[in-house]
Amino acid sequence: MSVPPAQLSPEGTDSSANPKWFILFRIFFNSRFYYPVYALMFLDFGLSQEQFATLNLAWAIAIVLLEVPSGALADQIGRRPLVIGAAFLMMIEMAVMLFMPVVSRADFEGNPEAFASASALLFTVFLFNRVISGAAEAAASGADEALAYDSLPEEGRDIHWSKLTTKLMKMQSVAFIVVTLIGAAVYDPAFINRVLTFLGFEGSLLQKETLKIPIALTFGMSLAVLFTALRMKETDNFVKPEKKHIFHSTKDAFARTLKAGRWIAVTPAALMLLLTGLFFDSIIRLYYTVGSIWLETIGFEPAQFGIISVAGSLAGILAAVIGEKLIHTRSPGFNFKLLGLLVFIGIFSLAFPIQFWSVAFLPTLWISMRLLHFFLSNYLNRVTDAENRATVLSFRGLSMNLSYGILTWLYGMQTAYFRGRIDLPEDEFTDAITHQIFTSATKSWWIYFSGVLLFLWLFRHFKTGKSWNELLK
Repeated sequence: MSVPPAQLSPEGTDSSANPKWFILFRIFFNSRFYYPVYALMFLDFGLSQEQFATLNLAWAIAIVLLEVPSGALADQIGRRPLVIGAAFLMMIEMAVMLFMPVVSRADFEGNPEAFASASALLFTVFLFNRVISGAAEAAASGADEALAYDSLPEEGRDIHWSKLTTKLMKMQSVAFIVVTLIGAAVYDPAFINRVLTFLGFEGSLLQKETLKIPIALTFGMSLAVLFTALRMKETDNFVKPEKKHIFHSTKDAFARTLKAGRWIAVTPAALMLLLTGLFFDSIIRLYYTVGSIWLETIGFEPAQFGIISVAGSLAGILAAVIGEKLIHTRSPGFNFKLLGLLVFIGIFSLAFPIQFWSVAFLPTLWISMRLLHFFLSNYLNRVTDAENRATVLSFRGLSMNLSYGILTWLYGMQTAYFRGRIDLPEDEFTDAITHQIFTSATKSWWIYFSGVLLFLWLFRHFKTGKSWNELLK
C-alpha cells in the first residue's frame, strides 16, 4: 500500500497531557447514573423484554457498521476529531432519552389501539436513541486509547501503559461507587418521596416521574465528556494524509480496515485475543445488562441495587491491583485460565435464584470483566504496531459488540420462547411470571459458556498449535 504525501501534526501541539484527559474521558463517558437500573429502566418506559433485546441488537449493529470505519478514519484524519464527535453524540443520546415518552398500559385502559400506537412510537424513538448511542461508542472506541498510548514515552511504553490502565481501573471503580449509589437511589420513588417528606415537601412521585432523574444526571456527565475531549491533542508523530474528497478518504479508510483485518486473520496471537475477548465479554456483559432484573427477581429493591453495585466497584479496585501483578508475575496461560474459571463460577451461580447465594458469587463476574479488558488492552497493544493500532483496537470493539448484540438477541428469543409456553393473555402477566421466565433463561447460561471454553481450547490447540505462553512470548 503506497504512503500518500503527509504532514506532521501542527508544531507546538503538546499531547503529553493526553493520558490524564484519557482517564477522565473514560470515567465520564462510562459513568452513567442509570447503569444500576439499566434493564428495569427500559421496561419501566413501557418496553417488553423482547423489545429490549432487539434494541440491544440494533445498538450492536450500529457499532458494527461504524466501528471499523471510524477506527480507520481515526488513523486517516486523526483520533481527536473522533473523540470529540463521540462526546457530541453522547449529548444527543441523553437528550433523546430525556424527551422519551413513558408508555403505561394503565394510561390506555380500554383503548388498545392507542396503546399499540404509543408502544410503536416508543420503540421507534428508542431505536433512534440506540443507533446514536452505538455511533458514540464506535467513534470513541480505539481512538481515545490510541491517543493516550501514543502520547506515552516511547521507552518503556508497555510498562507506562500498564500503570495507566491500572490507575484508570481504580479511578473508574471509585467513580462507579458514587454514580451507582446516586443513580439507584434517585430512580427509586420510595426513596425520593422519603427525602421529599423529610425536607417538608409532598412526597408523591411515581416511578414514571423518577425514572428520568438518572438520565438527566448523565446528560450533565456528557458535558464533562465534551470538556475532556476538547482538551485532548493529536500526537506530534501522527501522520495525516493530504486533504482528499470524502469518497476517496472513506475508500482509503476501508482499505486500511481490510488490511488490518487480514493482519488479524494471519496473526495467531491477535486472533486468539479477539476471539477470547468477544466470547468472554458478551456473556459477562449480558449479565451486566439484565443484572437489575436479576436482583429484583431474587428479592432486592431498586434502592439496594446501588449498594450491591458498590461491592462491584470495590471488586474493580481489587482487580486493578491483582491485574497488574498478574501481568508482570504470571504467564498469559495462567491469566486466561484464571479468567475462564472466574467467569464460569459467576455464570454457574445464576442457575440458582437464591438471594444471598447469587450475590456471594457475583464478585467473580465483576472481577473477571475488569481483568478481561485489562489483559486484552495490554496484550493486544503489545502485539500491534503503532500504524494500525486504532484500527485493530476498533476491531476489538466491533467483535465484542457484535457478539454481545447477537447473544442479547438470543436471550430475547429465549424469553419469548418461555413466555409463549405460558397460556395467559399479555395483560395478565404478573411480575412473578416475568421473574419465572427470566430465571428459566439464566439457568442454561453455564452450559453455553462451557461450550465456549471447549471451542476456544480446540481452536487454539488445532488452529494455532501453540499455548498462550508461546503466542504472547
